[in-house]
Amino acid sequence: MHKYKHLLPALILFFFSFKSFSQTSGIMAWDAYGMEEKYDTMKSYIGISGNFMFASNCITAQFANYYQGKYFIDSTMSKQVTSQFNKKNYLGFDFDNGITFVHRKDTLFHIPISGYFFALRDRNHADAQFPGDLFNLIFRGNAMYAGQFAHLDNLSTNILHYQQLEFGLSKVYHNYKGSYTVGVALSVLKGQNNLSITTANTRLGTETNGDSLTIDLSANIKQSDTTNSGYSAFNGWGLSTDFFVQYYDSTSEIIVRLDVKDLGFISWNNRSLHNNLDTSFIFSGINVDNLLFGPDSLSNISQDSVYRNAYYAHQIRKSYNTFLPASINLSYRMYLDGEYQVPLDAGINYRLGANSIPFVYGGVSAFITKNMILGGSVSYGGYRKLGFGLNFGENFGKGYLLSLQTQNIESLILPNKITGEAAFLTFKKFF
Repeated sequence: MHKYKHLLPALILFFFSFKSFSQTSGIMAWDAYGMEEKYDTMKSYIGISGNFMFASNCITAQFANYYQGKYFIDSTMSKQVTSQFNKKNYLGFDFDNGITFVHRKDTLFHIPISGYFFALRDRNHADAQFPGDLFNLIFRGNAMYAGQFAHLDNLSTNILHYQQLEFGLSKVYHNYKGSYTVGVALSVLKGQNNLSITTANTRLGTETNGDSLTIDLSANIKQSDTTNSGYSAFNGWGLSTDFFVQYYDSTSEIIVRLDVKDLGFISWNNRSLHNNLDTSFIFSGINVDNLLFGPDSLSNISQDSVYRNAYYAHQIRKSYNTFLPASINLSYRMYLDGEYQVPLDAGINYRLGANSIPFVYGGVSAFITKNMILGGSVSYGGYRKLGFGLNFGENFGKGYLLSLQTQNIESLILPNKITGEAAFLTFKKFF
């Protein structure tokens, strides 16, 4: 029995809209340490980067990949997810890619600086805290709730797709033991799509014999203009800023850095949808009096008097604002050897306004040749549990550098157990 799919369109929309954005907690940036020093005399570089992250504290990598690939999901796979349910269930996606131009320069318009950069990026973010009963209804049906209620409150989700044009400056201040570096950037944002859903006191009851459903629905739904989609869609605009402060100790080669990123907002236009629902009703099906003339009779049946009215009655079009999931990252770097060939990195990252916990990470890398570095990392938190990663960096010469970072590499071995997977790739050309 799957009548709930019609009665709770907003809640179901959460999962099915989620797929459309999964083509993006923050993955820690990792560079090919020491390799860029070989190009210190070069003033500029162009970098192409991309990162993908899926993470959850209950949904497995196998389930996510099957769902994204539109493959058949059997009951064993769904039960594997439900066996890992927590008091609070989280999931998150990031998918970002872009191009950056960096130029080292002493002044810009007579302002003393150490360098500036431009960046153009496509940004996708989606996260949620969701009740286990919602997952069960969608992927396992409502037969298991016969004679009882499925509790669908405490859903909180935000799905966001936008483009970013960023300009930034940095300045190095030297002292007798090292240096301080300060950087700031400002971005103009083009909002493409957004969906935000929160629920409270929401439940679905199924009669024991399955002949009717009882709905108590309390939800707030905001969505950007659904008639305008694709990369050309300009459904909103916004601003954001990044800034960082870094201290470098030249005697010990220790670096401490504080980053604040994506501190900003997007204002969606007045074609956006806003629906504040607070209703209850019972759905017991549709009566057809004359099966002999069924086609004509069915064509005149309107379901507006039932759940469509309940959903659309209070829907209005108006603008609203969305705050970006800003992140704060504190990192520490030191070297474990006297030749500065084995760097150790550690840090903590926290996302504001997101359904995640603090993300803690650490890793060690080492040069295995003069042009190649390998490393490993361990992390915990964000949207998921414990994870392990591998890092790789290669200097191809003539200014070409490549770095690759992974997280939850163990998902390749145990995809039906591990609840995350992530990769970060950067390619740079110095000139």
